[in-house]
Amino acid sequence: LIKTGSLNPIHRGHISNMIKTKKYLEEVHGFNVIGGYISPTHDHYVRGKLAHQCIPGVDRIVMCQKAIEEEQQQHWLSVDKAECMG
Repeated sequence: LIKTGSLNPIHRGHISNMIKTKKYLEEVHGFNVIGGYISPTHDHYVRGKLAHQCIPGVDRIVMCQKAIEEEQQQHWLSVDKAECMG
């Protein structure tokens, strides 16, 4: 699974959505979801959208990692840094 977006900031709803989607795919459709990625959008886009309220990408990455850990989902969910840092 992949979740993209500004994630400025990430919140519990983002993580909850990933957990619920994984559960739905596994329980209803019999999929075995082995991984999920949270992919924050690059700073140029976020600055254009939010101007001075833009949280720098490196900080959004850390916030995403901490949100995953807080929900104890690091066994299948991780942060993809490619878009944000690319």
